[in-house]
Amino acid sequence: MLLKKTLPAVLATVIYCLCANVASAEAPAPGCFERVYDAVHLAAHPGQLVVRATVLVKQLDAAEAAALGPSYAADARLRIWVKGQKPGFDSFGACRPANGGLSCEGSLSAAEADACTTDNDGVHRNCRISAATTGAFGVVARSDGLMVTILRRLELVHEPYDGGPFLYLSPVNAENHAFALKPAPESACK
Repeated sequence: MLLKKTLPAVLATVIYCLCANVASAEAPAPGCFERVYDAVHLAAHPGQLVVRATVLVKQLDAAEAAALGPSYAADARLRIWVKGQKPGFDSFGACRPANGGLSCEGSLSAAEADACTTDNDGVHRNCRISAATTGAFGVVARSDGLMVTILRRLELVHEPYDGGPFLYLSPVNAENHAFALKPAPESACK
């Protein structure tokens, strides 16, 4: 008899918790997230270019959402530092819900540069792989932070955003396409 009375309540609680977890995975929490790779990690991954990554996720206010369109929910600034380069490389993206998280369009520099003779990932100083392709990155909530993943070949450039060098990352690069970031103070994303 007790089982008949408590089973519906237990099932309702389980379903509620499952739905809450699915809903939270769809919209990563706004805020700053960061990862700095230590020397031990980098030594174990010699092909990894990235030494630090941050992402700042912000929900769009009503005016921004109206200007971009109803499918957009947030914007994100992805910043990546690589070995041997002092400045960080940036991509600013308008984001829409997709695949259990956000899909963010990459930004495109206004710089005009000749096409590169290679499409290899990494830093390109005086050329661009494709001036017409913005690329994309994904942001998915995890229990301990976020996972940022390169979805389409992404161009990143450093301030003042009107010239090179350019950083290119692609989704097929096993060492440089996914980054697990943890919550950080907003100052880390400046």
